Amino acid sequence: MLLQSILNYCQYPNNMTNDMRIAVPVTASTMEEALSDIDAATLVADIIELRIDYMREKPDLEQLIKQSQKPVIVTNRHISEGGKFQGSEEERIAYLRQAIELGAAYVDIELNHFHRLVRNLQTMLIVSYHDFRGTPENLLQIYSQMVNKGANIAKIATMARNPEDCSRMLDLVASISKAGGNIIGLCMGEEGKSTRILGPARGGYLTYAPLSIDGASAPGQLTVSELRAAWARLGIKQ
Repeated sequence: MLLQSILNYCQYPNNMTNDMRIAVPVTASTMEEALSDIDAATLVADIIELRIDYMREKPDLEQLIKQSQKPVIVTNRHISEGGKFQGSEEERIAYLRQAIELGAAYVDIELNHFHRLVRNLQTMLIVSYHDFRGTPENLLQIYSQMVNKGANIAKIATMARNPEDCSRMLDLVASISKAGGNIIGLCMGEEGKSTRILGPARGGYLTYAPLSIDGASAPGQLTVSELRAAWARLGIKQ
């Protein structure tokens, strides 16, 4: 009943195509490095995630977004959820508002540090939740909270402690996707790698993979080449 009530509230398009989208995170600390990484990521990514919280100089969002030939997610992750931004909360959110004004394809804001953002038709809202301690039992309730915040896409990333955590996450992804919702559901850590590989095949909106392990933005991420090799071994169409 809870699942159906949540899905009845969903206002986002049906995602039944099972597109195998790869989002490549750009975690550079300088503008020069970020622009170079965007060019490299464009060759293999479906989507590019700009992790501007990693930058140690003021990011020029307009230049970064224009540099990408692929849709861009602008993320300025809160420090309590694995981010590195050192400024004030007002400054952190200002970058997301600017990204919307510039027409970024997506902005990512945390459920636990949510601010209402004035949006346009160009920008989809990702509402995210991160738990680096484990995988809670109430995944569906967390998803419900994201929908209630107006998420176009819900992102739930938790730490896997055992295979059952991964199974529960993949089951959630499959259920939400089958009913027409857009969800990114994955487990972090070594134990959670299966969710990064299988999530899109179960209907997940995307999976994250850096160009190299040095560019990883979360524990357990496979590189793009590792991910594609895993899909090929499993016979998953790309």
